[in-house]
Amino acid sequence: MLTAEKVIKEIYRLPLEEREKIASHIILFGIKIPRDNVPEPLNLEDWQNELSAKPFSLAEASEYLGISTVTLRRWVKEGRLPAYKLGRAYTFEVKELKNFKRSHRV
Repeated sequence: MLTAEKVIKEIYRLPLEEREKIASHIILFGIKIPRDNVPEPLNLEDWQNELSAKPFSLAEASEYLGISTVTLRRWVKEGRLPAYKLGRAYTFEVKELKNFKRSHRV
């Protein structure tokens, strides 16, 4: 049985652009339930909160900001944007990226 939780996990695996398309589709058309015994439809607010709780990778963050990964790495090293390192990989908090994008109009 396909549950909302399984759908969300699959959506997380998609590139950011695809996730945004799905979110737009859900907002415009909703989720239709074919049978009575299917669990509650996906709660969009919960889904958005879950997405924003998951950190972005360097590639996702650079795509979100519309800049190259090289530029993003430079900004992190310059201290313009906070990032967290997991091993050799950078991660970025979604709320911090949103605030940065809003305040710098990237």
